[in-house]
Amino acid sequence: MRSPAVLIVAVLLCAVPIAPAAQGARPAAPAPAADQPGSIDLTRASVITPGTLSVQERTAIRVLVEEIEKRTTVRLPVSSQWPTDSTPVIAVGPIATASIWASPGLRGAPSAAAPGREGYRVAVNTTAREAPTVVVLGADARGVLFGVGRLLRELRLTPGSIRVPSAIAIVSTPQVAIRGHQLGYRPKTNAYDAWDVPMWEQYIRDLAIFGTNAIELMPPRTDDAADSPHFPLPQMDMMIQMSRIADEYGLDVWVWYPAMDPDYGDPKQVDAAIAEWSGVLSKLPRLNAVFVPGGDPGHTQPKHLMALLERQTTSLRKSHPSVEMWMSPQGFTGPWMNEFYGILKTSPSWLTGVVFGPQVRDSLPVLRASVPARYRIRRYPDITHSLRSQYPVQD
Repeated sequence: MRSPAVLIVAVLLCAVPIAPAAQGARPAAPAPAADQPGSIDLTRASVITPGTLSVQERTAIRVLVEEIEKRTTVRLPVSSQWPTDSTPVIAVGPIATASIWASPGLRGAPSAAAPGREGYRVAVNTTAREAPTVVVLGADARGVLFGVGRLLRELRLTPGSIRVPSAIAIVSTPQVAIRGHQLGYRPKTNAYDAWDVPMWEQYIRDLAIFGTNAIELMPPRTDDAADSPHFPLPQMDMMIQMSRIADEYGLDVWVWYPAMDPDYGDPKQVDAAIAEWSGVLSKLPRLNAVFVPGGDPGHTQPKHLMALLERQTTSLRKSHPSVEMWMSPQGFTGPWMNEFYGILKTSPSWLTGVVFGPQVRDSLPVLRASVPARYRIRRYPDITHSLRSQYPVQD
């Protein structure tokens, strides 16, 4: 049975272990605020942003203000107008237009390498103005969010006090393309099924602060009970809310959708499955990708499974035109693996990528060598089983 939480990692041509989105060693634990040499007081700072922000960028600003307030009781004001030079500033927004909206805080700042996609720049400038300026500049909307997350991790927050190390000068770009976590709102987890919408938003926010760019949801029908005494909302309603939250944060939404019906060689069963999946997934505000496990659960011969997924892709793109379709050969026998590889050699255009997870018969190097290079490979490490684990740690 699937674990309730897994990490998702993929690059274009090979799968690799997850790497931190931000590079560099973590700083030592902070000393009390009064004993922090080399730090700057931001308790009276204003947050300055461009006059126009996307929904995702506005969410990043909200994250910064709310998380600081929770730990300090100080709520920083937000404005698009720069204050007098005597007021510290945290300038947050896209790097592409920073020379316009953030120019007062950039004067005299040393040049820095531009971050790549989803990357950010976080730096303290004490030369441009009488009061210090902290700039958080994102390469895109996600970069703004991840830059805010990095700043929050660097700040020294205590009741009534906001301080930042004065020597911060960070440019960071993620090292892997997909950095995600599966969120299993179902009875199996003995935890997630009791969470309400605000708890899910906080959890998704916490993941984003550390560089997560994708979450993976589950449909109402899986290999688990259809209900839980702890559910604050029905599964479909919560799935919609979680997709909405991810969209506000600019995170990708994946759905792990097992093909569990007994015979997908039966056209009537295929038609029913297409109607069911469309009925569920068309309701989601955001859907970027669907991942269908070949097993655990499910056990369908590759030729029938691939035919099903081709039709599902066509159907789902009516409501989500750019949705990707991924699948795994989990639980395939030797002959089924050969059949699967043979189908891939025909280069089905509807398939985006292949997932390497538990119970895949071939090793990752063999899988990569056998799957055409046009298909990306996503790693699916099982990290939360307490009795059996894909990656056991001795003792």
